[in-house]
Amino acid sequence: MAGYCLLDYLRQVRNMMRKEQVRRMEADEVVQHTVLAISFSILVVTGFSLRFYDAWWANMLFGREGGAAVRGLIHRGAAIVMVLGAIWHLFYLFTIKGRVFFKDMSLSLLDAKQFYGMMLYNLGRSDRHPQMRRFSFVEKAEYWALIWGTIVMAITGLAMWFESYLVAYMGKGVLEVFLVIHYYEAWLAFMAILVWHMYGVIFNPHLYPMNPSWLTGTMPKEMFEVEHPAAQSVGNVDKVKRM
Repeated sequence: MAGYCLLDYLRQVRNMMRKEQVRRMEADEVVQHTVLAISFSILVVTGFSLRFYDAWWANMLFGREGGAAVRGLIHRGAAIVMVLGAIWHLFYLFTIKGRVFFKDMSLSLLDAKQFYGMMLYNLGRSDRHPQMRRFSFVEKAEYWALIWGTIVMAITGLAMWFESYLVAYMGKGVLEVFLVIHYYEAWLAFMAILVWHMYGVIFNPHLYPMNPSWLTGTMPKEMFEVEHPAAQSVGNVDKVKRM
């Protein structure tokens, strides 16, 4: 059954990729996302294997007692990759493409209005679906949550990496606070990806079988027109292809 479903899903993906596509992300933006996705996934697995070291999956992946030494090495390596990816993204924001991206990703009053409009629409109080631009309020919320989460996790993670210095200068109580923050921020980030992001790129019926832009940088034109109809009114065809 699993094999049948997998083959059917892959066929649906191939059918989708044969449709007319529009550019959603440039090649370097796809690579940035890939670096983030891989490093984040490794951080989640290795990080939770420490807290749940006696779980069957932790033992399966890292051996007895969760393989603390190996897990720690992999975890810190993935953390370095994520921070380097964040620095890369920071420099990207100073490029021409990056400045346009930052402007389009900035929050505005329109996002609050569209959130309110979507709540009315989903509750059946309105038949009017808000017309999303290049980035919807959902994508903006994810982006800024990512920025905030990366900063928090980097600071608290670095503090725990050099815990001996932290305890010596600030006391053990501060370390324990950082441990709590790091742990619950990790849960928040994991659940945001599992519930919010996965629905937004895969399980939303408008996007089945998925939004392929994370792989190719493009998405079907008909999918784009449903998800971001207002983006087509802000410029010519060439600009729409960059959405």
